Amino acid sequence: MGFTVVVAADRKRGIGKDGTLPWKIKGDMRWFREATTCPDTSEVLARYAMNIGLMDKRTHTWESLTSRIGGARPLPDWTPGARNAVLMGRKTWESLPPRFRPLPGRLNGVISRTVTPGVFHGSHHVWPSLQASLDELGRDPTVKHVFVTGGGEIFKEALARPDCARILITTIDAEYPCDVFLPEFGPEYKEIAISPNLVEDGVGYRFRLLERDSGGV
Repeated sequence: MGFTVVVAADRKRGIGKDGTLPWKIKGDMRWFREATTCPDTSEVLARYAMNIGLMDKRTHTWESLTSRIGGARPLPDWTPGARNAVLMGRKTWESLPPRFRPLPGRLNGVISRTVTPGVFHGSHHVWPSLQASLDELGRDPTVKHVFVTGGGEIFKEALARPDCARILITTIDAEYPCDVFLPEFGPEYKEIAISPNLVEDGVGYRFRLLERDSGGV
């Protein structure tokens, strides 16, 4: 089944440091939560003005964006019959604070060659490979979208696969000390939507949507 990569990266494509994020951007955290939880991606894109980002040259504060979002209608919520799945490597899973594991409102999947596959405590699944996870999720009619959320090795494999249909990337206009970097991806990924410019605590960032062009270039 097709899937989406979700990632945030700084100017040098840095995505992590010592097993965690080197930044704390509330807007990106909220974007990640809503994009990966809501079963209707188009509603999320509209909520964040992704359809007008290229035309809107202003810079918005996070407060002004949240004010606008606060007045928007609620996003469609997940249900047992319409939910999303998030897939991540073992190190990414272990980097999540215990109080946030599993990520609520989503089927959580861990890709690991060292952890025994199966369902643990009814809260998350472990698969030995990305392919195995996609095979099983593709047979589950309740799963509407699958999001690959890290880390570096999982991203490298995912971005090279022809069934990687989309990339949702937060581009952060700053540099951080990182030890994990987003792999390069090819020109077959075309930007089709972008949010307005945002700034939070002096750091600028934007949300971007890239879709894979099956015809290549």
